Amino acid sequence: MSVPADPTAKDRRRWAQYLVNERAEAQVYRHLAARREGEEREILIALAEAEGRHEAHWLALLGGEPHRLPRPDAGVVVLGWMAKRFGSIFVLALAQN
Repeated sequence: MSVPADPTAKDRRRWAQYLVNERAEAQVYRHLAARREGEEREILIALAEAEGRHEAHWLALLGGEPHRLPRPDAGVVVLGWMAKRFGSIFVLALAQN
């Protein structure tokens, strides 16, 4: 992905959306990991950490934490809700799509 030398307001809004979605996805993985043990837990923690690296990327592009952030996309919110109700296998299958 090429980064514009002088990002527009639209670029910054898109990056902020990516940032909040990465955070929400990491939270889903952490929630699932808290309910698992062994290798499955380790995999979920690794996924949450990967989302954290993605979050750091968007923060770097934004030049730090924005003053205002959008809400996570509806799909990410629904994924979090499903994780609490249906468990990891179901949610991971959806998340990978």
